[in-house]
Amino acid sequence: MSKLVSKVLATGAAVSMLTLPGLSPAVAGPDLGAGQSSATTASPSDTADDAAASAGTDDASASTGTDDAAAQAAEAGTQVQLLNITDFHGRISDAGTQVASVVEEQRAAYEDKGGTGTLSAGDNIGASPYNSSSADDTPTLDVLNAIGVQASAVGNHEFDRGVDDLTGRVVDETDFPYLGANVYDRGSQNVADGLEEYSIVDVGGVEVAVIGVVTKETASLVSPAGIEGVEFGDPTDAVNRVADEIEDLPADEQPDMTVVEAHLGASSTESLEDALASNAEFNKLVTEADASIDVLFTGHTHLPYSFEAPVPGEPDRTRPVLEAGSYGEYVGQVQLTADGEGNWTTDATDLIDTEDKSYDSPVVDEVASIIDDADEAAKVPGSVVHGKITEDITRAETDGNEDRGAESTLGNLVADALKDGVEDSQLAEADFGITNPGGLRTDLLCDHIYNDEDKCEVTAAELNEVLPFANDHGVVTMKGEDVIGLFEEQWQPEGARNAFLHLGISDEIDVVYDSDAERGEHVTSVKVAGQEIEEDKDYRVATLSFLAAGGDNFASFAKGDFEQSGLTDFDTWTSYFEKNTPVAPDKNERQADLAKDVIDNGELAADLTGPKTITAGDSTEFVLETTAESEVPGPVDVTVDLPEGFTAEAAGASSSPSAKAPEVSPEANETTTITLDSIPAGESQTPVTVTAPEDASGEVTVKVSLQANAEGPWWDDNPLPLPHEFEATAAVSEDADASAGDDGGADGGAADGGAADGGDSAAGGDSAADGADGSSDAGGGSADDGSADGAGADGSGSEASGSDANGSKDGGDLPRTGVETANVVAAALALIVAGSAVVTMVRRRRIGI
Repeated sequence: MSKLVSKVLATGAAVSMLTLPGLSPAVAGPDLGAGQSSATTASPSDTADDAAASAGTDDASASTGTDDAAAQAAEAGTQVQLLNITDFHGRISDAGTQVASVVEEQRAAYEDKGGTGTLSAGDNIGASPYNSSSADDTPTLDVLNAIGVQASAVGNHEFDRGVDDLTGRVVDETDFPYLGANVYDRGSQNVADGLEEYSIVDVGGVEVAVIGVVTKETASLVSPAGIEGVEFGDPTDAVNRVADEIEDLPADEQPDMTVVEAHLGASSTESLEDALASNAEFNKLVTEADASIDVLFTGHTHLPYSFEAPVPGEPDRTRPVLEAGSYGEYVGQVQLTADGEGNWTTDATDLIDTEDKSYDSPVVDEVASIIDDADEAAKVPGSVVHGKITEDITRAETDGNEDRGAESTLGNLVADALKDGVEDSQLAEADFGITNPGGLRTDLLCDHIYNDEDKCEVTAAELNEVLPFANDHGVVTMKGEDVIGLFEEQWQPEGARNAFLHLGISDEIDVVYDSDAERGEHVTSVKVAGQEIEEDKDYRVATLSFLAAGGDNFASFAKGDFEQSGLTDFDTWTSYFEKNTPVAPDKNERQADLAKDVIDNGELAADLTGPKTITAGDSTEFVLETTAESEVPGPVDVTVDLPEGFTAEAAGASSSPSAKAPEVSPEANETTTITLDSIPAGESQTPVTVTAPEDASGEVTVKVSLQANAEGPWWDDNPLPLPHEFEATAAVSEDADASAGDDGGADGGAADGGAADGGDSAAGGDSAADGADGSSDAGGGSADDGSADGAGADGSGSEASGSDANGSKDGGDLPRTGVETANVVAAALALIVAGSAVVTMVRRRRIGI
């Protein structure tokens, strides 16, 4: 087991407390009261050598037992300041000099009180801007060295280029140790060579033991191929194991204080209780980490918070728990004082905002020089313009924060580029492309100017910042059932950082899922090029090596065969822009949630009614009737499907003055797809005029499909993601009078809610025949008697029989009036196929006859 005990002298510092707006410096544990200080007891055997030295004796090994704890403790009144960053991700240009300024200013301000230690909770590198990533993040490591970081936990992004790169090149370039107490050689509990489980650093004469751990999820967050030789154990178990080892050290090696740098954190920051409930790893660390731990610095979730948490087993004591956000936006600060008996009292905690910070110091000047050199080295290759965007193309966002659980124009565009990139390689064509949301690290913005390019032009640097990981590109050949499995795996395992990860998918594939369904049963429809996916068929999926190896818990990828194209994600990305510029965001939803379907959830009911007969060579009206709880925003397509020779067009207005007619887009009136601007609240009617050919005979079934228009502004709120089909059948007659029927026949059965199931139609109300003479029993029968030959949306009613689907038992024998306008009030044909009956048409594409 590798172990480094490094002693790095830190300069002293002091602080004028700065408070983070809207964030309390400390949140007390239960029943302790806000702002209560904490007294944290050191390990019984801590600092025996210091005690012996201060007593002027060589008997450093006198005792390591509890009885001598006070003798081993730091002298009463000794003060220490700890500064911490996390998830810096190479943001040297955005925050390098600002972080250096805060660190230098706080050191100088605290100098008369005590020493200052500077630490990190990991993810210093990886997912970095171009001026750092183009140089393998060496500039970032140089900045951290200049600032005086004394120890850092490994983050998951330290493994982006594989464990060998981390433990070799990266470790060689740092002046501080990388700590990973739970990163083991596979099959053992030996910490991987090149990493340390803890380090003891000198902070103004105080010996501080720093234990570093990383989230166990790292195994799913980086390419599995790069970490084949290691495994990630439970972080808290590792912390407690190392705490025991520290306690067992010889007296002359005992530290005065122990802190943890943990690359894991809370996903909620409203209160300590919410934070504990938000993440199992964080909960265990806070509530079960050894009582000898004095401070817990956390990271990974990019959220700023500062809590005081009860020490396990000692409810009268608390200890600080902090996370300093991300990207150098904050520097975490903890100030403590020793009581001379092995306890440390927390004097103050803060998250210091680094924005616009500037401090005159040689260290800040050195950091500025490193950044200038990195900018200059990256400027020439980074300034190459590869194309243009028409407008911003972004990641998903909720309440101003990135949301990896929602669809994004950027994610779908990257998937398009991955699919397209296969054409630039020796590989056979892919069927579609898929990418993961975590691989998208920034947005493409028109106003983002890297050098001197024009607005909306995109440079190599900007494209690289979106996809900074240099993943290998290729194609996975996998079964259709495994493709379905991928979309089920968007619902992540219990305990994962994100409950749901929304895959970016290319334009060739359409997915409908039901977020309300049981685990493993969410996916309702997957279509490739408009055809329902076949479970036993092979599909070729363009993707990245990270996903191909099962990254982000998408294990179904690993069941397929991965062929590398020889290209990287950056190669395909730049090539796509060069071939397709200007590039516009596709604002059509490619994955839709069936739980938001307004017909399936009962917010909208629909029915198609029509005449009993239609005369060859003549026209008559069928009416789509809707009842909506509230307005359904459009556009919504009403697509008419007719037998060959029949034609259809939208009528100009509703036949019934009592029902509000939706606005119909004029340009669509002469097509088979009628586009409604919206569906009004309450009852509405959309008449469709159907014309029969001269040689028509037999009967005609008119089918109308209702679905959200492909060009609509649907984004995670599509009201009709799948087509719902309704139909009505009429007999074709050669007699011009046959199309009219008697008034009583028209009213019979369908007049007062007379759908085939006895009035419980999908329209949820009266048919188009309302307002006539109301003779619901004309012809000796009605829909209410159960003899109707139609079926409601709920499947009730008997089978249709010929053209007499209006619920009137023998209405065909009634005398005809000969008035053609009576067509619109003919008995309703209530053959309703609602929602679940028809889901086979291609979503996002118009449906032809």
